[in-house]
Amino acid sequence: MADLAKFAILFAISWTAIGFCPATICVAGGGPENLVLVVNADSAASKLLANYYIAGRQIPSRNVIYLNGIPAREVSSLEVFREKIFKPVLQQIEERKLGNSVDYIIYSADFPSSYNISAHTTLLADQLKQATPPQSLPANIYGAAASLTSLTYFAGAVISDQPAWILLDSNTYYRKPASMILRQPFVGERQAEFDSATRAFDSGSESDRAKAIKTLTEMAKQNPRQVAVLYWLARFHAQDGDAKVATEWLTAAVRAGWCYRTQTKSDLAFNKIDNDPIFSGIVDRIPLEPFEFAPTRGFKQVYGWGVNGMLNEEPGQANRYFLSTMLGVTRNHGTTEEEAVQQLKISMKADATFPVGKFYFSDTADVRNKTRKPSYAGTIKALQRLGQKGEIITSILPNQKSDVLGLCTGSSSVNWTASGSRLKPGAIAESLTSHGGRLSNSSQTKLSEFIRFGAAGSGGTVTEPYAIQAKFPHPNIHVHYAKGCSLAESFYQSISGPFQYLIVGDALCQPWAKPPVFTVDGVTVGQTISGKTRLNFDANTSPVPIAGMELYVDGVLLLRDRFRDSISFDTTGLSDGYHEIRFVAIANSPIETTGRIIMPVLI
Repeated sequence: MADLAKFAILFAISWTAIGFCPATICVAGGGPENLVLVVNADSAASKLLANYYIAGRQIPSRNVIYLNGIPAREVSSLEVFREKIFKPVLQQIEERKLGNSVDYIIYSADFPSSYNISAHTTLLADQLKQATPPQSLPANIYGAAASLTSLTYFAGAVISDQPAWILLDSNTYYRKPASMILRQPFVGERQAEFDSATRAFDSGSESDRAKAIKTLTEMAKQNPRQVAVLYWLARFHAQDGDAKVATEWLTAAVRAGWCYRTQTKSDLAFNKIDNDPIFSGIVDRIPLEPFEFAPTRGFKQVYGWGVNGMLNEEPGQANRYFLSTMLGVTRNHGTTEEEAVQQLKISMKADATFPVGKFYFSDTADVRNKTRKPSYAGTIKALQRLGQKGEIITSILPNQKSDVLGLCTGSSSVNWTASGSRLKPGAIAESLTSHGGRLSNSSQTKLSEFIRFGAAGSGGTVTEPYAIQAKFPHPNIHVHYAKGCSLAESFYQSISGPFQYLIVGDALCQPWAKPPVFTVDGVTVGQTISGKTRLNFDANTSPVPIAGMELYVDGVLLLRDRFRDSISFDTTGLSDGYHEIRFVAIANSPIETTGRIIMPVLI
């Protein structure tokens, strides 16, 4: 079953459209204007959690969708997900002109958390039998159940009956080993063309090399942010001794996310030009990430992720997703409503607090821990490079520790009370076990146990997963989080095949974010404005450089551009009365952290 990502590229979603309170600056990995909150209108618990989240995260009313007729049970069908949940949500997103801005689809309480997907497992099995060579779909690996959050993440494939989303390497936003970045940017015939071009580097004739450069240049035009293509073009031109053109392609690769200075300096392809001052200056400015995993990246629904984890724009060569979590599960073996609300209150205050403590990784004889143990040491080293502390413990939980920033463990039974430990606000804590996300039965400790005792987010599988690493978060989830990603970004960058995994918690929580800071001049809170107004922006005090900006009115994206000192804001197209304006600044970094000013005005 190796390399099944080559079997099919998953999907690409296209959209048809895109009293006064004080002005505030908020933090997000994405933010409230990039989130749709889905509420069960027939459930008091769902509305309760949603109301706290709407107020605490300042979610625009346009971004809140209420659904009726949701089954009042934990297990449901694929047809219910498609017809009762996702298609109505999709319709509302289009009608409300949110298509170009929504990155997250978040569910409040009282939605079925598990769905029977036997129709898709059967379809995938049939497709694999007809593949060349024929392959099988082991039933004990691909059980016929999927979580609500994974169905939403893979929604494009789910609603179009493309079952490859079930495969264990289906998530191309997952941060794969770095060695794949330069090897496998494409699938199918496109990958064969890429392989043919790169083979010409070592053994091709002069005409073969010229043909290879032409092929790669054409690929770069269609995929201008695909690091593999850009870097290989730099290698070809460097080997030809053309320092100027090689430097241009390497610069493009760095802008697209190439961040491995040591790997670049040791690359013999650049020997002929390594004395060129401009080339060497670019190399010296490449970040010093170790060549271990694809770089941590911020998420946008409009981004298309190639199979090497980098960005593609060519049709059929990229996957697009929705980040998704549930705010809470408050029935069966979930938390109480009060516990869920309390944890949301804590997590919403954790943004940009830079908590101090330690990440813990459990190493016991339990097979549930052995699955992820080989990755512990590398993860701790990565955390140390960020100035964080990690520790491997020989117990299921840390004992008598009040500094738990995150926890990676594996056990069928977890007793947090007996541990005497305490989770810091914003912490992610989870356990690799069979029924952690199966909230309808009492077997094993549920993900809700970690939420109950303070975790901002946790997760678990909704059916028997077996001890397969690809179905659970890689320990690097804590590295992505400590780099400033949101909770949802961190989860989905760390799970290769998340189709059975249910994620519960505050998707926007971002304790290590360093947001842009800016001011707006030309409009004040509660001001009455009309006609054209000149708005001036000042980012001189921002702790991080700012690359881009967005402007929203009543939740609708009106402007997305590079960050500018001023813009002309034309109000003539807006109705008279109250409106909410959101100014969003986007950091010039791979994570693209955002900061915002929310300002109510009268038009």
